[in-house]
This record gives sequence, structure tokens and C-alpha cells, in this order.
Amino acid sequence: AKYVAEGVDVLVVTCTGGERGSILNPKLQGDPYIEENIHEVRRKEMDEAREILGIRQTWLGYVDSGLPEGDPLPPLPEGCFGLVDVEEAAGRLVREIRSFRPQVITTYDENGGYPHPDHIMT
Repeated sequence: AKYVAEGVDVLVVTCTGGERGSILNPKLQGDPYIEENIHEVRRKEMDEAREILGIRQTWLGYVDSGLPEGDPLPPLPEGCFGLVDVEEAAGRLVREIRSFRPQVITTYDENGGYPHPDHIMT
């Protein structure tokens, strides 16, 4: 919002729909509609955030990997972002970057902030 207010064009590239993500807001936890329609809810959340912040945003359309837990960790779900060929995923992201031509890119560190497979892939 700060940079938009200063006249900077901001683009958020979202790799997945977050459909396997946790519902952290206690007011929304246990709501059957939210749980059954999480992909749609996440899209609406992003639509509202985009509007409020005045940013541009694009989806790469990958399926959320979820955050596997256990010892040993279970395998990632078939077809998820964490299992996509890194060259293919990087190519799509590079196309967005080359099209937008940003001066600054903000992303996760090599550990994904925490070891989430989608954050690491990003």
C-alpha cells in the first residue's frame, strides 16, 4: 500500500490457490462453507486485498501442496505445486517478471520462511 500510494505499480504473483492451507482465523474455523469452498474463499480474499491495496495480482494456477506433517513426512499430493518441474514453474514466473519488469522482488528465502514445499518451490 505504501508504494502504491507513492505511485509505484505493484504486482503480486500468486503461485497456488492456497486450497490446502490452514484456516487460522478462529471465527472461520469449523465453518463448513469455508472448509468446503476454501479455494473460492482464498480467491475472494485476494480480490478484496487487491482492491484495498490497489495492487495488480496474477495467479499461476498451481495446486497447493499443503504442509505435510509427521515423522516421516508423508508424500506430497499428486499434481501439487511442490512436485511440478522446477524449470516449468520457473519459466512461468520468469515470464511474469519479464513482462512486469520490477525494480524489486520480494519472496521467501531458500527455506520458504518455514519448510512449506510451495514456499520453497517459489
